[in-house]
Amino acid sequence: MTPPRPLPWTALVEALGEGRFEEIKGALADARADPLDRDAFVLASAAGRVLRDLVPDDAPAEAVTAYAALLHALYLHWLAGRPVRAVRREQLSALLAVPSLPAAPEPTVCYLQLPERLVWAAPAAGAAHEPLDGLFVMTTSTRLHVLAVLGFRQEREGFTTIEAAAPLPATSTPARADGAAPFSTVLPAGERMGFHSVTSEAELCWLALLALAVADG
Repeated sequence: MTPPRPLPWTALVEALGEGRFEEIKGALADARADPLDRDAFVLASAAGRVLRDLVPDDAPAEAVTAYAALLHALYLHWLAGRPVRAVRREQLSALLAVPSLPAAPEPTVCYLQLPERLVWAAPAAGAAHEPLDGLFVMTTSTRLHVLAVLGFRQEREGFTTIEAAAPLPATSTPARADGAAPFSTVLPAGERMGFHSVTSEAELCWLALLALAVADG
């Protein structure tokens, strides 16, 4: 039997400890705040203390935003019971090769663990492309929120994230400015290797919907 793949954020969650999430839950309850509301989450005193511990003193504003997005995703995932759903390579590859508009999912919070080195993206314009490990997905009846985890490998300390959101239900499929097919690879020899690329936030949201449709569990 193949052992389960390590999750990129396990060490961080263990370092924070269950008590920090319980404190955030209590602070949000006291404020009668919606846990899905990012602004309310960040303003909660307990969440603010965790962010101060996580973010380096000299971090730029965009790094603070990224840490806040990650902590919020980890909290919502913890609140939902930490569900992890695997996505099979053959099924996802088939959908990405000929993508269609997926049906709106049921409201959910989960982490979708994607097939290794199947989908790649650049965390910023001009940056090197990295493989996606998986996606934190949070959906309501009207909104999809995605936090992608990229570039995780055991010899590297940390990982990269990309955030995207879109209204639900989806009414159109994203098109690339250069006319290339959605999810077609932009990597040298990527087609031969069977890779797919995500080149926009719209494609990232579409990937999340397609992966949800074929995820185990």
